[in-house]
Amino acid sequence: MAKPKLYRLLEQLDGKELPWFDKFIGSPYFNSNELTGKLWGILREAFPDFEKLGREQVFAALCPGQPFDAPFLNARYSELSQLVEEFFVQQELRREGALSYPARRAACRSRKMPRQHERECRRQAGELEAGGWDIRNAGPLLDIYDELYFGRMRSARQEEGNEALQKAMSCLDRHFLLFKLKYLADLWARQQMFNEAPAVLFQEAALAEAAGRQEQDPLIRLYFRLASLLRGGFSEESFRALWRLFREDGRRLPQAEKSFFIAKFVTLAFQRLNKGEMAYQALLVEMYKYADEGQLLVEDGQITDSSFSNVCAVGIAAKEFDWVLGFMARHKKFLPPPDAEQAYALGKTAVLLGQEDYKGAHLLLQGIRDRRPNFQLRLHSLSVRCLLGMCLEDTTCYSALCHGAEAFSRYIRRQPGLAAGRRKGYLNFVKAAKKIAALRLHGWASARARNGLRQWVGSLDPLMLRPWLEQLL
Repeated sequence: MAKPKLYRLLEQLDGKELPWFDKFIGSPYFNSNELTGKLWGILREAFPDFEKLGREQVFAALCPGQPFDAPFLNARYSELSQLVEEFFVQQELRREGALSYPARRAACRSRKMPRQHERECRRQAGELEAGGWDIRNAGPLLDIYDELYFGRMRSARQEEGNEALQKAMSCLDRHFLLFKLKYLADLWARQQMFNEAPAVLFQEAALAEAAGRQEQDPLIRLYFRLASLLRGGFSEESFRALWRLFREDGRRLPQAEKSFFIAKFVTLAFQRLNKGEMAYQALLVEMYKYADEGQLLVEDGQITDSSFSNVCAVGIAAKEFDWVLGFMARHKKFLPPPDAEQAYALGKTAVLLGQEDYKGAHLLLQGIRDRRPNFQLRLHSLSVRCLLGMCLEDTTCYSALCHGAEAFSRYIRRQPGLAAGRRKGYLNFVKAAKKIAALRLHGWASARARNGLRQWVGSLDPLMLRPWLEQLL
């Protein structure tokens, strides 16, 4: 049976918000229905596992002595759902004062209070201008300048109108230049990742303007350098220079913009790492540690499973095991609830593999039963790695490795949505794992045979987990 919408909404409540929600529900201004407040009181006792309460049980507590009435209960659930949604809006207004700016100005306008309206406009403009490192401030600022100029054009003094117009034009120039640079950076990142070749109008004009203004505006300088770096080929030196600039000038950037930069840096570093430029491995670790300190991989209270696993893989490859375990412990609570336990267990398995505790890693895998494709692929891959490591230590595991490798091959071939390059890379990995295990079964045969196998593995292209396989040989 599908989970009620009300339960899904209530699960989004942070435990720290419960006292605030109690006050909200108890306020006659927002809620005049006593039954709705009583329903929340019943459900609150079960927070956050609301489904442990049966609907009949909830109804009996809400309306004792009355026969179960499903439509009546559904109506109360709908009323409480609407209140939860309104509470989320009120919480954002409380946390982000700038969200209420248009409403405050509108209140002064609709009640014909021009002096209060002008004071409110100037107060808001001052706060937004002080936050010049948040490029999203430009839109609200334009609205304010528009109201100050066009809203009072007939009565405004000449010098005041000129000041408002100058500010509006300056804001427009900076606002659109920054957004052009940001979108160009994103566009060129996609071009490198997906081999796209989009034609962008006026991109040269935007870059030329940014080049002339970068020395006077540190924020334009950051976005101009990022766009330029993503546009074409770059050296390790220029990459490090921009990373240093970001560490110095980017401290004042808001959280969302820092996350944007980290995502682009990581994209570029992975691209070069996949081409065999191993210097970017240490840079990736440095960037992920920086992101870890500022929780820059967490967006809207969540970290994606792919980001979580990428961080683990990079840290493990660099043998930063203690840091990876700490990262997983700090970020487990930000994983989507359905993924949290499985993603954490897979990360811990990968750490044990990195520490060459193959038996411990294999034992941990036995407790994971998730059937979703994104987890199954990693489960099979980790299982084969564990079995291969165990086989190198104890050749009696050879048969188990063959069975595991064959199961992985069948799984790969049954996945039509898997990119052709990845499919071939994983199939090559399975072939290599079986050949390495077979050679180990015969006592490595000879140094010549081992060297020949090493050369053969090196010739496979594409090949997943190449560094790990080469390390075994």
